[in-house]
Amino acid sequence: MKNFLLVFVSWVVVSFGQPAWVPFLAPISACLGYGLFWRALLKVPSRARRFLLATGWFCLVQMIQLSWMTSTEFQGLYILAVYAALCLFLGLQFGAVSAYIDRIPYIAIASIWTLIEWARLYFFCGFSWNPLGLSLTAFVPSMQMASVFGIFGLSFWVVITNLAIVKKKWAVWGALALFPYIFGWGHIFFHAADLENSQELSVALVQTGLLPSQKTLMDKRESEFVSPYDQWRRILTLLKENPKKVDLIVLPEYAVPISAEVDAYSFETTRYILQDVMKKDISTLLPQRSPLTKVSNNFWVRLIADVFSAEVVVGLDARDGHQHFSSAFHVLPHTLQANRYEKQILVPLAEYLPFSWLKNLTSMYGITEFFTHGKESKVFSGKVPLSISICYEETFSQLIREGRQKGAELLVNVTNDNWYPNSHLSRQHFDHGRIRAIENGVPLVRACNTGVTAVIDSLGRTLAKITDERKAAVLVTKVPLYHYRTLFTFWGNFGILGVCIGFLGLSYWKSRKCPSDLTCPK
Repeated sequence: MKNFLLVFVSWVVVSFGQPAWVPFLAPISACLGYGLFWRALLKVPSRARRFLLATGWFCLVQMIQLSWMTSTEFQGLYILAVYAALCLFLGLQFGAVSAYIDRIPYIAIASIWTLIEWARLYFFCGFSWNPLGLSLTAFVPSMQMASVFGIFGLSFWVVITNLAIVKKKWAVWGALALFPYIFGWGHIFFHAADLENSQELSVALVQTGLLPSQKTLMDKRESEFVSPYDQWRRILTLLKENPKKVDLIVLPEYAVPISAEVDAYSFETTRYILQDVMKKDISTLLPQRSPLTKVSNNFWVRLIADVFSAEVVVGLDARDGHQHFSSAFHVLPHTLQANRYEKQILVPLAEYLPFSWLKNLTSMYGITEFFTHGKESKVFSGKVPLSISICYEETFSQLIREGRQKGAELLVNVTNDNWYPNSHLSRQHFDHGRIRAIENGVPLVRACNTGVTAVIDSLGRTLAKITDERKAAVLVTKVPLYHYRTLFTFWGNFGILGVCIGFLGLSYWKSRKCPSDLTCPK
């Protein structure tokens, strides 16, 4: 009964101990949750049973933390099979490591698990969600260690802290549990004065509040569709309601349907909507005696930049010949300058096919066209050098670091979380984004169709956000531009990978030197 209670309590603490679920449980999960389970696991004599128990336990943890995948309103039922397979896949990894916690040095176990989490990004399934270190990000002080070794460094710390409980090294456990907060408070104190006195950028972040069926025509839901004209009118109206001058306007990923360069709008109707919404003469901003009869989304974006005298970042689809990109554009006002970034990390099945034979499956759900991968991170110049990430890319620390290394002083994320409404997806996505700001020591702004539209400073603090994730609104605020170099920007994930490989090498050397437990002290 005691072991059962340990297993159950640990499952509750770990499953819900994330900032998106029950924030006050997250620090407990980070320093205690896994340790309680491992203490109970060691009571099981059979290693095979340990493996099965640990696999099942962690699978159930992931079923809670990934429960957003059960939202099938805009996904086919196939997503449930993906959800089950992914939870089992993660459970098997945890089970394989946990089965040997009494045979492998604890520092090696922490290293192995950290390497597994990193390897998922490249070799297993391209899955970046829910590293164990996320439990250390519920509160700002404990997040700050990400500036040294990133999110995977936090995962290493969580594992080694919990293993100290198994070892019953209570003084060591107490020091490990407290250190992230001590480090964090010192880190915040060191930067706080400079951040307080830094220059600011005025931004307007547009949240369209539209679901997929409202943005694009879907079978049996045609009545929900909002015309692209009305979608642009909605955006203009939101921006017009703000009387303040802003430096940067950010619209979300796939802000409106239709590829950016396709002339799909009547010039006369576009002009009428602009005049009607703005309630003033804007003829000087429109082409004079123009032969134009049709205009594109790119035309709308340029007009918004000129009308509001602000830089604009917007997510739109784009085409180059036969290639189709999920893109983001950066447009400067009163110039012809426009830059484009192409999304590099695409979502399997929804945005690209890892295997051609899956096309029959996706076509059953109306997904017949896929994007081409972008080639590189880019930094665009304006009032402040900025780099753009699109949706899921924000969860890949190495990619965001590339923009910072190229000189970005502001991170801009455009997101479309509306495929899983009424779930924890958007909040969990937001929690990953905050870590990127800390890892690179730069502020972050996010604009979503639905989700968490927000401003985060370079210490990972949320300065402003739209509280209603389904509301059409514009967030107007100032972003402190204070930025600083971090060790993570210097060495990226290679820092913690080097530490882990070094510890594994040391553990192997010690095992070769002292192969018997009778001859080697633990």
